[in-house]
Amino acid sequence: MNGPVNVVVAFKVAPEVLAEIEQVDPRVRVSMHPVLSAASRYVGSGAGSDSERMAAFAALAEAQVIFGPAQLTGDVFDAAPMLQWFQVLTAGVDRLAKEGVIDRGFPVTTVSGLAAPAIAEWALGGMIMLAKGMHTSVRDQAEHRWSFRFTGELSGKTLGIAGMGAIGRETARRARAFGMRVLATRRTVEAGAADPDCDEILPYAALDRLLAESDYLVLCVPYTPDTHSLIGAAELARMKPTACLLNVARGPVVDQEALIAALRDGTIAGAALDVTDPEPLPAESPLWDLPNVIITPHISGAVEGYGHRAAGIFIANLRHFLAGEPLENLVKPGLGY
Repeated sequence: MNGPVNVVVAFKVAPEVLAEIEQVDPRVRVSMHPVLSAASRYVGSGAGSDSERMAAFAALAEAQVIFGPAQLTGDVFDAAPMLQWFQVLTAGVDRLAKEGVIDRGFPVTTVSGLAAPAIAEWALGGMIMLAKGMHTSVRDQAEHRWSFRFTGELSGKTLGIAGMGAIGRETARRARAFGMRVLATRRTVEAGAADPDCDEILPYAALDRLLAESDYLVLCVPYTPDTHSLIGAAELARMKPTACLLNVARGPVVDQEALIAALRDGTIAGAALDVTDPEPLPAESPLWDLPNVIITPHISGAVEGYGHRAAGIFIANLRHFLAGEPLENLVKPGLGY
C-alpha cells in the first residue's frame, strides 16, 4: 500500500494511544473525532459543535480506516467513500448487521475475546451467588434480618454453555476448576468431536439436551436472527425446576416475558442477567423485584483498561492491514458475527 493511510479514531482515547497508532508505520495519519460517537453509550461525548462535526466528516472523506464503536450511524460510513476497513471497539456487531454495515463491501473486524475472561468471571460469580443465595443475603442485610439456611454448591453440578466461543471457553475452564461437569454447544461439531475444555461438545441442534441436563445454563451465543428468542417458554419448560439461567449474550436471545413467568411460577429456580430487553431495563419491569433474579447493567465485559486493550488489538490488525495480510477477528457477513 503506497501513500498515506488515514485512520479516523471515532471515540476518545489518550494522546499516548494515538501516538502509538501513528508510530506503527510512517504512512499512518491519525485523527481523533469523538463527535462521531455521539450516540454511543460507551462514550457519551454529546452531540458536539458544528465545527467539530464538519472536521470529523472532512476526515472521513479521506479515511481508509475507521476505529470506533458499533453504535456509529450510517451517515458516518456514507461519508467515507475510501473506507477499506472498519475495526469495531466491541465484540458484538448485531447492530451493524441489522443496519447492513457489514454488507457494504469493506471488511469489519472486532475485538472478540478481549473481555472474555472478565465475562467468564461474571458468569462464575453469578453462579456462586445463586448457589449460595448471596443475593438473598444482601436483601436480608439491608433489612437487618438474620436468616440461616442451607445452601448449594457448584461442585458436581452440570454447567451448560450455549455458544462455545471465546467467552464460553473461558467460562468452561473456570467451571471445571470448581469441579463442574461442562456441556457446551457450538455451531458446527463433527461426529465424535471432543473439546479439551468441556466434558462434551454438542451441535446447536442438541439444545434440548443441553437444557434438560444443565443445572446452570450460560447463554453466550452471538445475537443473530437465528438466536432471537432462542430461549422461550418451551425451552424454559425443558429445564430443571432447580436450574438457573445466566445471560451474557444479548437481551433478545431470551423471551423476557416467558422468563418472568418461568421465574414466578418456579419453572426454573433463578436467573442472573447482565443483558435485558430493552436496555436500560425500565423501572417498572417485574424483573427488578423478583427475589430469584440478579441484574447488572451490561457490565460483565466493562473491564478496567478496556480502551487500551482494544487499541492493542487494533494496532496488531493495523500491521496486518498495512502488510496486506489477513485481518484477525473478521466478521463473516453470512453469519452476522
